[in-house]
Amino acid sequence: MANTLMNRNDFGMMDPFERLARSFWTPFENMDQVLKTDISETDDQYQVKVDVPGIDKQDVKLDYRDNVLSIKVQKDSFVDHEDEQQNVVMNERHTGTLQRQYMLPNVAADKISASQADGVLTITLPKTQASDDNGTIEIQ
Repeated sequence: MANTLMNRNDFGMMDPFERLARSFWTPFENMDQVLKTDISETDDQYQVKVDVPGIDKQDVKLDYRDNVLSIKVQKDSFVDHEDEQQNVVMNERHTGTLQRQYMLPNVAADKISASQADGVLTITLPKTQASDDNGTIEIQ
């Protein structure tokens, strides 16, 4: 404890460079939380809303197969090459692919619609009539 108290400075317990080094990996620790999603269900449809701020719609790929909605987003970083002296203080943008999948059964795949506005992707998945069949097969 005495050692910790001896290292105190006006910036708190850590010096600013140590804080910067520790915060460097923070954006990568929560990558699974980047595509924040809300899913609501009514009798006739599912509605999926995904936060995609700063993403162009051509960088979003949607797929529905085998009762699974897949969302894939390709995010490219902004690289500023105009600063020849490398005076960049901080750069938090990066290149990467984000992907989520959701099991949403009994969807009319040919009637799925999607739109993107104000950083929110909205996907509407109309339901088909669920089969009353319980999955058993009668042998004749």
